[in-house]
Amino acid sequence: MTPEPHLQRKNLWSGLGVTLFASWLLVWLIPRYGGSGISFGMHPQRLATLGAWVMFLCAAALAIISLIQLKKQRVPLIKAPSLTVVWHQAWPFLYVLFFISLVIFLPLTWLAPFIVGTLVVMLGERRWYIVLLTAAIPTAALYLLTVHLMRIGVV
Repeated sequence: MTPEPHLQRKNLWSGLGVTLFASWLLVWLIPRYGGSGISFGMHPQRLATLGAWVMFLCAAALAIISLIQLKKQRVPLIKAPSLTVVWHQAWPFLYVLFFISLVIFLPLTWLAPFIVGTLVVMLGERRWYIVLLTAAIPTAALYLLTVHLMRIGVV
């Protein structure tokens, strides 16, 4: 049984990304900022280096195995996703960005019911009482937390 090419492609590129990140940790970040304090047991810099090496080896193995599988199946290493895939991955970020831009002008407790309620409706809920409760309860909790417990006013 051969794995699906799109999963192998994801494994290849994520493995390469984590390998590069672990290399950056090993070469620059840990030696420079790893710490030199007194400790009992394993030194903090040695523990961080060990963790980075584990990341590096696992990610490199994933990338190599995925590359071999892709070469066996003779599929391209790079394939652009369709616009529907891009849209399904981008809309949550755009949704949050839209409400972040509104929070600049309006208090969060005013927008919270619309943020939560609209998202619940967009995700398929059609029962009005579930939408109402799902939108009202977190908003009420936010209001109680900020106004009555933290005493910072309406946010």
